[in-house]
Amino acid sequence: MTVHQLRREPEPVDMGTRHFLLLQGPCGGFFRDLQKGLMARGVGCTRVVINGGDLMDAGLGHKLVFRRSFADWPDWLMTVAAGRNITDLVLYGDCRPYHRAAIAALRPLGIAVHVLEEGYLRPNWITCERDGVNGHSRLATLDLKSLDEARIDRLRQGPEIELPSAQRRYMLDGIKYYFWSAMLAPFFPRYVAHRDLSITGEAALWTARFGQWFARHQRTVKTLATIERLAKPVHLVLLQLNGDSQIKKHSNFRSVRHFVEYCIAEYAAAGKADTILVFKNHPLDNGVINLARLIREEAESHGLADRIFFVETGKLVPMLERAISVTAINSTACHQALRRGIPTLVLGKAVYNHPEIAPQMRLADFFRLRPCGDKTQYARLVKLMRQTCQVNGGFYGAQARRTVVGPLCEVLLKGSVPLESFIKTSRSRVRSKSVS
Repeated sequence: MTVHQLRREPEPVDMGTRHFLLLQGPCGGFFRDLQKGLMARGVGCTRVVINGGDLMDAGLGHKLVFRRSFADWPDWLMTVAAGRNITDLVLYGDCRPYHRAAIAALRPLGIAVHVLEEGYLRPNWITCERDGVNGHSRLATLDLKSLDEARIDRLRQGPEIELPSAQRRYMLDGIKYYFWSAMLAPFFPRYVAHRDLSITGEAALWTARFGQWFARHQRTVKTLATIERLAKPVHLVLLQLNGDSQIKKHSNFRSVRHFVEYCIAEYAAAGKADTILVFKNHPLDNGVINLARLIREEAESHGLADRIFFVETGKLVPMLERAISVTAINSTACHQALRRGIPTLVLGKAVYNHPEIAPQMRLADFFRLRPCGDKTQYARLVKLMRQTCQVNGGFYGAQARRTVVGPLCEVLLKGSVPLESFIKTSRSRVRSKSVS
């Protein structure tokens, strides 16, 4: 079956003819709730499951099971799209191999692609964008000078519902998901995982992390006490997960190891003896890389063992209050730094990595100069994101899902405010066309 045979014009579809295809979602019951919400609004919704974790998370809802080779995936999807008159594709993240292949196969058919992701403005938001998120988002390549600043300044921001921490729920959902993925692996023998490690490897690492929690906590307490005693200005570096697509797809770094080595070398080149460099671990790091040893050895090789530290656990905000700069590849925690006016350098593609907000310079120079971005431009970008791609709520926990499912269904059905409506060139074209 060819693309030409299946192609449909991407024209507006009546509500009664909409049919959503859901691929892999966040671990847990979020996509199950989303499917129920969409169907309650009178539209078709089919879930695709490709491994045991997907199967158990999907429950009893309308679903299709894919057990064939990855090479068959695009043609199989196009057949499903034709047979069920699919109009919309919804997926979580746009960098997994199955998702990249799905977008490439279905978008040319006029099927709308909705990508969900953790919120740019975490912790109380999720992201929903057309066609791509993070480095694939239109916000990442947006020219801020093209924005109609007056219109954005007039935007009214609705209330933000504060949500309880969902980290425990996230971990429990993940454990259940990977347990069933492992248990039902014989039923999905040709499934290709998007992670670097096998399911059993991930499980072994997380089991070890739980067992080491107390020791890691004690090391963190000791390290923070040393940093407090030194009382020197802190350059803070926020680490990503080693297998994160922000590293693989949206940066020039090969791994967390490569990023750490680069940061320490640049800090040494900056020659700022009156400061210290502190690496903050990602809260969901599974220990696949011994970061404590890596950072210690790299610091010693540059003669900086007494000025470079690794914080394994703990809260970010107290560290931000001590920081004179923040560096990351693309961490949503950078928003907390930007809101506080802390000079922030972003070394990957990100929706907030614009010259007006984050300096575009060598890291060694940033450690020395620490130029601040324009807080007004950053505030406008946040307003724009809340209007165009952020939905209040979360993927994990009952309250978070209750908060987000209804509004998200409305966004998927009716569309969010288009980014083009805030760009001056679009507005001027509309005016000139109406005058003529």
